[in-house]
Amino acid sequence: MILLKKIIRLTKLVLKLSVFRKSKMAFIFGSPYHPNMGDQAQTYCLCYWLKNNYPSFEQIIFRYPSSSEKILKIVRFFIRKNDMFICHSGYHLTNLYPEQKVYFYLIKHFKDHKIVIFPQTINYTTAEALYEAQQVLNSHPNLTILCRDEKSYAFAQQYFTMSKLMLYPDIVTSLIGTRKFTNKRSGILFCMRDDIEAFYKPSQINELKTRFQGVYINQTDTTIHNISIQEIYNDRGKILSEIFEEYSKYEVVITDRYHGTIFSLIAATPVVVIGSTDHKLSSGVKWFPRNIFGDYITFANDLDEAYSKAIQMLQNSKKISHELPPFFKENYYDILKKRLESNSNK
Repeated sequence: MILLKKIIRLTKLVLKLSVFRKSKMAFIFGSPYHPNMGDQAQTYCLCYWLKNNYPSFEQIIFRYPSSSEKILKIVRFFIRKNDMFICHSGYHLTNLYPEQKVYFYLIKHFKDHKIVIFPQTINYTTAEALYEAQQVLNSHPNLTILCRDEKSYAFAQQYFTMSKLMLYPDIVTSLIGTRKFTNKRSGILFCMRDDIEAFYKPSQINELKTRFQGVYINQTDTTIHNISIQEIYNDRGKILSEIFEEYSKYEVVITDRYHGTIFSLIAATPVVVIGSTDHKLSSGVKWFPRNIFGDYITFANDLDEAYSKAIQMLQNSKKISHELPPFFKENYYDILKKRLESNSNK
C-alpha cells in the first residue's frame, strides 16, 4: 500500500510538471501535513502572496512526505532557470523537527537556483547540529533567509554569513487589519499548546482559569482534530475564517502559541502572551509597536502576571475599537517582492 501511494504520488507529480511546463513555476517546500492551523495559515498566506506578486507562476506545493529524494530528482529534471524555490515559513531551521533535511537537500543540489526561506525561528540545541547547518547554508551562493525574530536574526548573522538575511515578521501577520468582525464579545479564550514546546503544565493553566471568578472561560488550540487533513487542504481559507470568527467572540485571549497570538490580533482581540520553552514568544511579541498594538498585546513573565494583565484587559475591553490597521501587510509584505529582487541585504 505504501509503495502504491508513492508510485501514485510520483506519477501525479510528473503529469503536473508536464502539463504546466509552459508556465514558470513556484516550487513550495515545507508545507504542513498536520492539522496545526497556524502552519496551515502560513501556507494560505504564502500562496496568496505568490498569486498576487507572481501571477504568471504555477504553484506546486510539497509537504514533508512528498519531498523524497526521488521526487526532488524529478524536480531537478523539470526545473528551468526562471522557476522559483520557496521554503515554507515556520520552525524548520532547527534540529528539533525533521523538515530541515528537505531544505538541506535543496540547498545542496540546487545551487544554480535562488532559494528563499520564508520567516523562520532558528534554534539549534547541539554543537553538531549547528555545525552541519553552517556547512550546508553557507555553501549556497544565492540563499535568502527571512528571520522572524531578533534572536534568530542575530544568530543567523553570526553563523550563516554567506546568506542574504532579512529580519521579517511571520507571514500570517499580513492578515492583521484586513478583516472586520461584529460579534458580541464575552469572556476569555485560552489557546494552549500540548507538545514539547509547552512551558506550563496543564494543571497550572487549570489553576489560572479558576482565578477568573464569574468570567466565561473556554479553551482551544491552533491544532484541530475534528476534521481530516484532506478537508483542511481542500478548504483551508474557509476553515481559517471560521477560526478567526471564533476568536472575535472573546474579550481576551491567553495563549502560549505564537499563531494563537496572531489569530487574536487578526480578530482584533486583546491577547496576553505567556512563554513557551524557547524564545519564539518572548521575541515574537517585540514585532508589535506599542503605539499601534499597546492595548492589544502584552507579554506575561509568569502566570500571576498573566492573571493581572488579563483582568486589566477585561476592564478595558469596552473602551477599545476592536479594530487594527494592516500594519504588517503594508510595511512588510506589500514590499517584500521588491526587497527580494534587489541586491540589498538590509
